[in-house]
Amino acid sequence: MLMVALTVLLWVATAVKAFQLVRAPDDRLLRTVAGGLAAAALAFTVGRAPIEGWLDNLVLGTPNLLRNLGMNLAFFSFLAFFVYSTHGRYSANQEMRRHRAIVAVLLLLECLAWATAPSSVRVSGEGSVHGALFQFVSVLALLYPLLASLPHAVRRSRRVQQRHLRIGLRILTVGLAAAVLANLLSATMTLVGVALGPDSAALAVLRRAYIVVILVAIPGLAIGLTLPIVTSMAAAIPLWWRHWREFRALRPLWKQMHEAFPDQTLRRPIGAVRPWSIHARRYRRACEIRDGLLMLAPYYPVRTPAGTLSTDTHAEQVREALRARAEARQDGSEAVGGPIATPIPQGVHGAGMDGDIRWLVELSQSLPRRGRAPSGHS
Repeated sequence: MLMVALTVLLWVATAVKAFQLVRAPDDRLLRTVAGGLAAAALAFTVGRAPIEGWLDNLVLGTPNLLRNLGMNLAFFSFLAFFVYSTHGRYSANQEMRRHRAIVAVLLLLECLAWATAPSSVRVSGEGSVHGALFQFVSVLALLYPLLASLPHAVRRSRRVQQRHLRIGLRILTVGLAAAVLANLLSATMTLVGVALGPDSAALAVLRRAYIVVILVAIPGLAIGLTLPIVTSMAAAIPLWWRHWREFRALRPLWKQMHEAFPDQTLRRPIGAVRPWSIHARRYRRACEIRDGLLMLAPYYPVRTPAGTLSTDTHAEQVREALRARAEARQDGSEAVGGPIATPIPQGVHGAGMDGDIRWLVELSQSLPRRGRAPSGHS
């Protein structure tokens, strides 16, 4: 059941990254992560019923080959992620050309070993020289990207500044080192099994050592990869909560601006990054309110300079402007051109977008205290 849940989780993550990749097709790191997740998802899927039976009916032993190739490609994408994230574009391309050539040769040898093996050996990858060769080359195809990734992980863990990322990379480095040792033990077991037979005492010792090491490698890789993601998500929760509360708090003011100027809603641009996120929706709502405050300029009553006004006074000013705008819409009149006598309500200068939104929240909360301005209808 756990393996089924993990398989579903891998496909969900692949779909999410594929959707993001459609919106940012030139992002090499994103493309690498999406490819690695897809390869791992494939490796976990082909061994599940009824897919395994369907593939075996096509060509006996196909699930075993696809499972090994999927894990090989998943670990290769792991290496590519480290190379692209730690090198410049030119040096990364050069290094990746070399890695691709080596891994391509190993994968080709793996496929040849599988294709030339008897049908019974193709299913399990065990038995006879063909099975040993297939397992040995498959382990080498895993071992190479692990060995190549290890120095990158060590260097990155020493240079990174964020504490949670540094801890995650150190755990990942331990997991990588254990995975390298586990694959060396696996390759040694294959050679010992051929030389001494499957019942030799040395092979039994190597198997016990392999189990101990793999129990370090798998959690190390899993925790090292997920810890920075989980920590970042946990750190983002307070920010998400604050933006959601501000988005909701802006609604009274935004609604009245929308009713006063219904044709001024901002158009959602095609290809915008996550337009449904609360951060984008909060920013959009604040921009629409700002546009409305600007368009109310001809209707503000004459007041003292805006810098001397409190938020409550600004709210009263906006209420009166909305009332004047509603009356103008009812009788069909519009404001005539000319100089604007009253400054547009605004918060503290130099406070930035976040500070401006906080002030708009205060204005929105102050607005309904004396009743709602009539919207009117054209």
